[in-house]
Amino acid sequence: MSAIGGWCYVVCAFLIGIDVVGRNVFGVTTRATVELSGYLLATGIAWGLAGAFVSRVHVRIDVLVEKIPARLRSFFHLLSLLFLLAFAGALAYGAVIVLHDSWDFNAHDISVLSIPLWIPQFFWAFGICVFAAIVLLTTIEVVALLAAQRTGMVNQILRQKTYEEEAAEAIAATESAKSGQ
Repeated sequence: MSAIGGWCYVVCAFLIGIDVVGRNVFGVTTRATVELSGYLLATGIAWGLAGAFVSRVHVRIDVLVEKIPARLRSFFHLLSLLFLLAFAGALAYGAVIVLHDSWDFNAHDISVLSIPLWIPQFFWAFGICVFAAIVLLTTIEVVALLAAQRTGMVNQILRQKTYEEEAAEAIAATESAKSGQ
């Protein structure tokens, strides 16, 4: 899903580039770029949320977290997961309601393409629902680990990446790009 989300941004940039060149060089525009790029941006963000969570690359402020004793830290991780679960659940609920309403009212975009809104909203809502589901499953896993008094595993799953891990990922990505994989 992260890769598809990333490709949404590439396609969006391509469409915008074509529109800019067409407008400035040839005096023509697609008149659909704003509509399509909006759908692509929404889908790219929604589909990237779950991957960012699993990869532990969401923006975090962990200045004090590492100073807290490991046992207490695992409960703070659970607390933050519960807040994230509430937020993701609210997003998923809202996305499903928007999708449902667009379907019920047969809503169409008021642009050149007149796309039925439920189509792009389905992809957007799907990404948000997958994100909420992954946060829910992680919360269940953390509760089970805490019940089993395995706080070290909780901290291992939810801790911030170290600079060594980030450097290793960057090196692996560079080597993968060089070898053409």
